[in-house]
Amino acid sequence: MSTLATRVNSQVRSLDTVTIFCHYIFYGFQAQAGNHGAIIKKRSAVPTRRPALGTINNQKITTSKSLLDAKSKTQLPKTTSNALKSSTNLPTKPRTVLQKSVLTKNYVNAIKLESQKSNPIKPAKLQQTTEVPSIKDSPMVIGSPCKQTDELASNIFDLKLKPDVEDIDENDTENPQLCSEFVNDIYHYMLYLESVSPINRNYLKDTGLKSKMRCILVDWLIQVHHRFQLLQETLYLTIAILDRFLQVHPVPRAKLQLAGVTAMLLASKYEEMYAPEVSDFVYITDKAFSQAQILTMEILMLKTINFSLGRPLPLHFLRRNSKAGQVDAIQHTLAKYLMELSLVDYDMCHISPSKLAAGSLCLSIKLLEDADWSPTLEHYSTYSKEDLLPVVCHLAKNLKSAEKSSYQQAVKSKYSSHKMLKIAQIDEVKQALVGELAEQADIHKL
Repeated sequence: MSTLATRVNSQVRSLDTVTIFCHYIFYGFQAQAGNHGAIIKKRSAVPTRRPALGTINNQKITTSKSLLDAKSKTQLPKTTSNALKSSTNLPTKPRTVLQKSVLTKNYVNAIKLESQKSNPIKPAKLQQTTEVPSIKDSPMVIGSPCKQTDELASNIFDLKLKPDVEDIDENDTENPQLCSEFVNDIYHYMLYLESVSPINRNYLKDTGLKSKMRCILVDWLIQVHHRFQLLQETLYLTIAILDRFLQVHPVPRAKLQLAGVTAMLLASKYEEMYAPEVSDFVYITDKAFSQAQILTMEILMLKTINFSLGRPLPLHFLRRNSKAGQVDAIQHTLAKYLMELSLVDYDMCHISPSKLAAGSLCLSIKLLEDADWSPTLEHYSTYSKEDLLPVVCHLAKNLKSAEKSSYQQAVKSKYSSHKMLKIAQIDEVKQALVGELAEQADIHKL
């Protein structure tokens, strides 16, 4: 028994030691918490309420007591509908009773049915309508029409093809990009457009400007066009805008170059995807004109031509004629060379684009194949061989003078490159037939 009592006493003593040690640790930490109470209180302080956002949660906020008191007394509040309502402020939708709405609907339908039985609906009398006078469509007039408008048939391409005329659009019905159903209407409208925006013959007369000045300017514009690597449509549109502007609003000699670069700026904006900037034209003129002068001339040009930039170009008609004639790349390139030589010639500036394209292709076929103007080409170009003879003779004259003329060297140099098949250096452009046709240019006046 003594041994058992000794063991019990020793275990009690060990438990007292553990209790004392735990008591010391607990109250020691409590003392440290009391010493650092200010720091704990500062770090554990709950942020104040934000006036803009309001209360985010539904817990109680403790700000006056220490962290230990807050931990010991914090209780989760009951989540009631009032607490959520104060934080969300969402409107509540009233409950609808289905039975009541159905009864009300049946009641209204019964009243309507009873009223229809007592007051049957009488058929309304038909009122006589007065006929409204129809408005006839008239073509849009862009400019002052000339004699060619009256001579142009309304269904010039819709007529039945002759036996010797080939249908060049027969195999294009499955290609929507070629617009085979509307191509004849499109070219008929282009013929109308070129007739309402003509360029007068000898428009520089009594203006103080000479044809030589225009030749120098056009030759320089061709060089600028080649320097900027612009589209061919941009060059033809540039010369067309320049001629249309000068025939209405002549400019002094000192501003002629300004008119030329402004016309190219307008054409670039119309045709190019990335047009040159105004500063590029200031640089190309060696700063002879400022940006403000070019922009002022641009506004004046647009007002003068009535913002009409959609005049057809010779290239549009040449592509159609080349398809009708089934020509190859050499014949097509030679025709382009002849058309570009005519840009410098002041005597040919009044020739319509369609006639210029037809005459250039006619001379190209004559020089390379010694072939005549076929009935298919006559049908789709709307010009016969006799109609094109004066144009062919003057084109041959330009081809002959390009060998020595200093005003056509830019075009000749351009078409002497490998990209243009060196068409200006082939032997066919130097044959005797060119000289014979050039001599008849004075007889067959334009």
